[in-house]
Amino acid sequence: MATLFLSRYLVPVSSAPIEDGALLVSEGRIVGVGSRRELTAASSGAAVVDFGDAILLPPLVNAHTHLELTHFPRWAQKAGQGDGPTGFVDWILHVIRVKRAVALELFEPSLAAGIEASFAAGTGAVGDILSYFPARQAYVNTALRGHLYLETLGREPSIGRKVLARIGGLLDEKRAGQLKLGIAPHSPYSVSGEYLEHIFDFARRRKVPTTLHLAESPEETSFVHDSSGPLKEQLYPFVGWESMVPPPTRRSPVAFVEACGGLVPSCLLAHGVQVDASDAGRLARAGSTLVCCPRSNARLGVGKAPVELYRQAGVPLALGTDSLASSDSLSVWDEMAFAHSWFEGRLAPSELLAMATINGARALGVAADLGELKAGLGCNFQVLTPAVLPAFNDLERFLCSPGRSAEVSALFLDSWDVLQKG
Repeated sequence: MATLFLSRYLVPVSSAPIEDGALLVSEGRIVGVGSRRELTAASSGAAVVDFGDAILLPPLVNAHTHLELTHFPRWAQKAGQGDGPTGFVDWILHVIRVKRAVALELFEPSLAAGIEASFAAGTGAVGDILSYFPARQAYVNTALRGHLYLETLGREPSIGRKVLARIGGLLDEKRAGQLKLGIAPHSPYSVSGEYLEHIFDFARRRKVPTTLHLAESPEETSFVHDSSGPLKEQLYPFVGWESMVPPPTRRSPVAFVEACGGLVPSCLLAHGVQVDASDAGRLARAGSTLVCCPRSNARLGVGKAPVELYRQAGVPLALGTDSLASSDSLSVWDEMAFAHSWFEGRLAPSELLAMATINGARALGVAADLGELKAGLGCNFQVLTPAVLPAFNDLERFLCSPGRSAEVSALFLDSWDVLQKG
């Protein structure tokens, strides 16, 4: 039986918003998107669900996150680490100290809490990075889509190959719940060039996606280019890598990863703050998508992603929250609101909405089911119920303003409202 979902405003994302909008669904797929008058006349006999003075739009996509760290703030307090420092390298050391103090069995409930927080904030797909692999069981029987990337790092290639062999065995499972499994080499400063090349070659042969933290900080740039700075002086001694400092590459992190075979469409890149026009051109030619995480970048003081360079070069941009180790929430709504202010008008509300929906869905390979509202996609959408609706011509700016997270009243994934209790 067909169902007609009605709301005061409907935002397809890939086409103009609709006042008095309607979404017609049959057998779990969208078969019509249009006005209430048009679709009511064309669907006599359909069941009707009227959300009233509400906004209906696609689920959000959190393209870069670490949901296993959802309980990180409480872990840090228990470990006596407080809120931690804000500088990049000091923050890395803080994260390592806290994670070392956490019992491994606590990672799965932390991940489960992150999944629930994602649903509550209207998120339907994630690009999630996991360091404790058994915690992936939290995804079984959940409706989230996207990629779950199994993380690896290290400077000793022989050890890395053993880790990668273990990951290879897990990749035979194909999925965790509805998330496709992939690999996450951590970053150019925490993975040797030889190991990076091996990982990307392995991923290519296994046809699995990858993700990488890239060009996040000035400290990363100086380390990759010159083998100098706080990463060499503080991080490497802290983790016992003093004898593994690589020689200078005389390359930017982007150029270094390109030389290692990592600039490919199937490798999702996160942060991309410290890049120039040449780097942006490399990303564009490779077909790479870059996930911006502005709240984390601001918290750690690493700078702003050059979104104008990316736009000029034609690099697709998505949006991510990173983790609760460096952000205040897992809400992409909150990320959009911050980004709208942080980038000072360099990104229009319509661009931010696309970054938070269809761009992320494409990067995670789920655009056939969600990311926009159009005929042929699955019955996946969210509903916002603000106390006061904005004027229709102010709708997109309103959606990129603070406060939207608390207004999520329904999240339909696979035709079911996952926010319904009982």
